Amino acid sequence: MNVPPFPFAIIVEFICLVFSLLYLVKEKTGLYAYFKWMLLLTVIVETVGYLMITYFHQKTNHWLHNLLMPVTTCFVFYVMHWLNRLYFNTKPWLIAGLSIFFMLYFYESFASNFKEFSSVSNSFVSVCFIIVCGLYYYYLLKQDEYINLAKHPPFWIITGCFFFYFGRTACNFFYTYLITIHQKNGIPIRYFIFIVLNFILYSCWSYAFICKYKQKK
Repeated sequence: MNVPPFPFAIIVEFICLVFSLLYLVKEKTGLYAYFKWMLLLTVIVETVGYLMITYFHQKTNHWLHNLLMPVTTCFVFYVMHWLNRLYFNTKPWLIAGLSIFFMLYFYESFASNFKEFSSVSNSFVSVCFIIVCGLYYYYLLKQDEYINLAKHPPFWIITGCFFFYFGRTACNFFYTYLITIHQKNGIPIRYFIFIVLNFILYSCWSYAFICKYKQKK
């Protein structure tokens, strides 16, 4: 597995972690408090995975990201529930989505002895998140009350998730084609796409933290 020398994604994640520590410092419980811990865990796992490949010359770190996947999935499902709970009944969607995800995840993980990345599970939850994000936009547009979207933290959190998971789903769908281009032409298109997707996701989240801080202040 060829890893580019500079870990752009980890840098962006770390910057977002710093924003969460600065602007969510007063959040002790609830959704926004959990962002700090989730981002810290993400940065640690991504850094360890990068070091495994770059400095310890491991052939793959798929198993490490595979262990992180259920935690990340549960967290994003919780985010979707928290931000959508006032608009529509999220429980049927989330219970069904999580149930199917864990069935796929354990099937793939045990089949590969937890050594390979559970790509089908990853693609499934990405589609689930896109659907729930779409429902958020739909019900948000139906609201009678005025909402300043430029200063509305949930809007920016959902928007970051929507673009990230939409892009990730597209990459998963064209995975073989992108890998072929990389092998034949030496152009890591998939890597560049994920740099952009990570930048969009964590920029939106960082801005949401600023908006939340200003509301609290």
